[in-house]
Amino acid sequence: MVAHKQSLKLGLLAGVAAFAFCVPASAAQQAGTVGQVPQQFIISPEAGKRIHDHISINGDTAERLSHICQENAAKHGGTVTVVVLDPYGLVVHQHRMDGQSYINIKATEQKARTALLTRAPSHVLTNRAFDDVQVTIRMEQFGLNVQSGGLPIIVNDQLIGAIGVGGGAGGDEYSEEVCARDALEAVFGPQPPLLPVLGGGGGGGVPRRAPGAN
Repeated sequence: MVAHKQSLKLGLLAGVAAFAFCVPASAAQQAGTVGQVPQQFIISPEAGKRIHDHISINGDTAERLSHICQENAAKHGGTVTVVVLDPYGLVVHQHRMDGQSYINIKATEQKARTALLTRAPSHVLTNRAFDDVQVTIRMEQFGLNVQSGGLPIIVNDQLIGAIGVGGGAGGDEYSEEVCARDALEAVFGPQPPLLPVLGGGGGGGVPRRAPGAN
């Protein structure tokens, strides 16, 4: 009886596996776009071979994101700290403009790490904390930050890193999250709409978005 059940189980597993191989690929997969990241954004094949990694954002792209965000912040009378991480949480590029403090720097890295680990904007936790103050305490246990300003960097459905922006950017008129989003759009093209800001207000916790921002 036991042997019969095992045989039946193996047969079902084999059937599922056979069905999986027979399922036609999606249009995106057939077109070869899913997971295919343009080489200009990621480390070279030679560098990837040395570290067994071929999907990390490269240093030049990370630095470009940082420069764009710095320039935009300066246009709005602000300063920022920018941190770009690779898919494994290692810093690819970090820059702080003059006047940024220790807290600005550490919080910015946590924002990027939050976006990386959750595969979502850190603003998701910002809004959850608005409804439940205990979220902040619970997320801190995992080293996550509930401030907006962290965004995952996703190209053709492939995560290649994350960006965190902190330190003010442009205050109420130009938030850190908008600064990060604008940099991503300048480099990679259109990005998903930003989440709504609950309760209004400015600063690093629940910043207002710039007029006309998504």
